[in-house]
Amino acid sequence: MSEPQDHTRLMRKSFACDECKRRKIRCSGGDRCANCSRDAKDCRYSSPSQRLVSLQRRLRESEAIRLDMERAWKLHLPDVPLETALHNLPKNTGDAKNSLIGEAEDTLPINGLFRQKSDGVDNEVEQPADTPIELTNADDYEFDESLDLEGSIDGMASLTADPHKAGYTGPPSGIAALKFLQSLPPYLPVTYASPLTGPDDTGVPEASSQAPATITRYIDEYFLLYHPGYPILHEGTFRARVFGALAKPRDGSWPLLYNSVLAIGAFVSDSNATKSDLPFFKEARRHLSMDILEKGSLSYVQAITLLANYLQKRNKPNAGFILIGIAFSMALAIGLHREFDTPTTSPFTMETRRRVWWTLFVFVSGAQLALGRPAASLVGVNVQLPANLDDWDLAVDMEQIPPDKSEPTVASCLIAQVKLAKIANTVHSELLTHRRPSFAKAMKLEESIRSWWTSLPPYFDENTTLEPRFEFPKRVLLWRSFNLRIVLNRPFLFENIAAGAPLNVSVESINSCLTAAGDCISSIFHVILWLQAGVPPSTKLSNVCTCLDPLSILRFGPKIFFKTYSGTEATRVHPLHGQ
Repeated sequence: MSEPQDHTRLMRKSFACDECKRRKIRCSGGDRCANCSRDAKDCRYSSPSQRLVSLQRRLRESEAIRLDMERAWKLHLPDVPLETALHNLPKNTGDAKNSLIGEAEDTLPINGLFRQKSDGVDNEVEQPADTPIELTNADDYEFDESLDLEGSIDGMASLTADPHKAGYTGPPSGIAALKFLQSLPPYLPVTYASPLTGPDDTGVPEASSQAPATITRYIDEYFLLYHPGYPILHEGTFRARVFGALAKPRDGSWPLLYNSVLAIGAFVSDSNATKSDLPFFKEARRHLSMDILEKGSLSYVQAITLLANYLQKRNKPNAGFILIGIAFSMALAIGLHREFDTPTTSPFTMETRRRVWWTLFVFVSGAQLALGRPAASLVGVNVQLPANLDDWDLAVDMEQIPPDKSEPTVASCLIAQVKLAKIANTVHSELLTHRRPSFAKAMKLEESIRSWWTSLPPYFDENTTLEPRFEFPKRVLLWRSFNLRIVLNRPFLFENIAAGAPLNVSVESINSCLTAAGDCISSIFHVILWLQAGVPPSTKLSNVCTCLDPLSILRFGPKIFFKTYSGTEATRVHPLHGQ
């Protein structure tokens, strides 16, 4: 009888908590014994055997909870794979309010969208993260854009959140917000657009079969609707070459340039159902070959740049991105990024080169930001901005560039876009490097966007109505500035949401993000009202909702301006301009 008693006494002694051992009293055991609970003492166990027993009990309890959760998941969310939902579950970020305010508190582990910043990290080079940031396989980023996406018009608007075979899109990309929403619990599967069953040029007639009147109309539409935003060509020179008054380039670039212009002119002119642009795209594509890599000229840069922008609009963002990269490399190879002041370089030639270079830069910067890919560097670039002049102000035989005009011209929007694109490059690089900028850095970049806005010429004011060919490019420019503010500040908003905390609008970056989004939506909606319903913004929305077709504004906005723009001025003053 004595042996069992001794054994019990030894077990009881081994299982007693440290506090009961110290006080030499009987311990009830458990995670928190009765004595420590009654006396508000810290209940701890130094005995390895007791820690093991406690751990085993907790494991059994956790396993029971896990099984109950799996049964509940299958009951309430039978169509959602549990493994996928767990894979996309964000980590706990702690107190959102404390982590949002202050430059020293920059910890943002939200499912790989952001990462922790530490002292001593090079601000210019992204350091490897402790955990993988990308949640897909490398092979998933291979893509096939030989087929169009059904029912979609604009390639950048149809970027898919599906990581499979769609190309790489980084954190600053246009699709990052959808990816972030997918990372939040509960994860809900998304239905992605399905490709068509045949190539996009099936049944497309030859470009040579188009009537001369149709060709002329598409050229007119190009210079009326597209050219005021992107003056990469000189209208007089192009038309003179079309009609034979000037010799065409002898490097073989003319068929590519000519058909690219017609494809864009047809695209912005006719409806998507007609596919009237495809014959010219098909012909332009026929002139793309390895030979273009063995030649370099201003005309080739113009042609490749225009075709790249067209591909982006035709649901081929990756193909357009690759082609714009070729154009950018060729531009560097022929020195478009440098100024030349020699007797053999005429002012007309130098001004044309400036327009081509900066239009190309705007396209490159926009594509890189939209796709979340590293920004192009302007190191070593000394080319000046183009003069604020119309095409007819430039002549081949002029001896010097005329003074800038104080009124809007075809170069006005490009000049403003270049300045905004430079800021966008800085924002883009900051987001790629740190995922989320510090609070102080975000405020500094926000101020640079505000300074850009206030430095715009008076005719770019939201309440100023320009002639139709300039009004739509101006509106798109302002919308891009709103979007840049959203992209800059949305990491702070994402962090707040992922932490599960109440929306903290007192954080300036969150407030700025929401304000920019509201201003952008309001501006676009007012333009839709003006264009399609012909009513001022004060009209009740219920009276005009049936008239709205948002997709048409994306494609036919410039043309609608010429047909229905009423000239009504907005009554709202933008906050960046003051009251």
